[in-house]
Amino acid sequence: MKTINKFLIAAAVLACAAPAMAKVVEDLAAKVNNEAITVSEYQRAKEALTEQYGAAMPDFFKQKDAAAQIEKAAMDKLIDETLLRQKAESMKIKVYERELENGVAEIRKRFARSPEGEVLPPEKAEAAFREELKKEGVTMEEFRERIRKQLMVQKLVQDTIKSRAKMPGDEEVKAYFDNINLVLNGKEDTIKGLSEEAKQDLLAVAARFKEATAERLRLRHILIKVKEGATPEEKKAALARAQGIRKQLDAGLDFDEAAEKNSDDQESAKRGGDLGYVVMGMLPPEVEAAAFKLQVGENSQPVESKFGWHILRLEEKRAPQKLRYEAVKDDLEQVLSQNAFAVELGNYLKDLRKEAKIEIFLGDKAGAKSN
Repeated sequence: MKTINKFLIAAAVLACAAPAMAKVVEDLAAKVNNEAITVSEYQRAKEALTEQYGAAMPDFFKQKDAAAQIEKAAMDKLIDETLLRQKAESMKIKVYERELENGVAEIRKRFARSPEGEVLPPEKAEAAFREELKKEGVTMEEFRERIRKQLMVQKLVQDTIKSRAKMPGDEEVKAYFDNINLVLNGKEDTIKGLSEEAKQDLLAVAARFKEATAERLRLRHILIKVKEGATPEEKKAALARAQGIRKQLDAGLDFDEAAEKNSDDQESAKRGGDLGYVVMGMLPPEVEAAAFKLQVGENSQPVESKFGWHILRLEEKRAPQKLRYEAVKDDLEQVLSQNAFAVELGNYLKDLRKEAKIEIFLGDKAGAKSN
């Protein structure tokens, strides 16, 4: 759980979008020094974390207690954010008008594009921003106050906590690199001197480097969907359609054009079927097996998966690369700096919790209090 909480550290502390201010009396999820955390805020936090974990750590949900961990992480996140905000307010940290305007502008930028990625004219972007405020039940004045408080927290973190975090030295960075290489070479059992938590962090970082250096393919595909529970006749018709498209490709039809006109994967169809780069483990096994056998410029025969029938085209193949220290040194320094910051932040929050009155009204800890 400690390892997972590190995943949340930046979002919990540095995000500029705090929970919406409740406009009506709601059921309480918790109280922090008599400040309410509502059930709706808690539900939003759970939904956001579920989405984040799904994108960054999809294997997380294979754990039996994944739901319980999400629930605890959501509650901890809200409590920690509240404690930091309360501490920043008690210290009367100053936020200047220009800083506030920049903070508001950063949020407004998120509405400069439509959900489909289209650049919106300024008036439509502003309308989308205002609509979101309306949906959350927040006035512009309340929104600005929310941003001001979040900027206070950022300053608290920057001045009080980040300054305490120890920057890694060259020897520490090189030792971390050596341990990553041991993991990549299947020798993780030989790693010494790490706690279980630190080892799990190392394995997570090594997994990212393994993906970055692995053999990769640039693929396009055309998908002919077969709905779940389809009849034998429907499956046969989908296969016939895929075979027909494959024959058209053999006759000279451009793959991009074929994908745009025929693929049921509408998102990739807009890009001529482009799936970008993929590595082992990203695709359904049967699709992956066929893809890695293709030669550059070759189209596959229809390949069946649980989604339907795929016609694949291999655009590019990159050989696996060796992990080189100079190429990743800066990245490793950043990882170790973030770990050091996470430790300092964790210690700071422990101290705040010791001094706080925290009441939780949901789950197994309902009725729990701490001072």
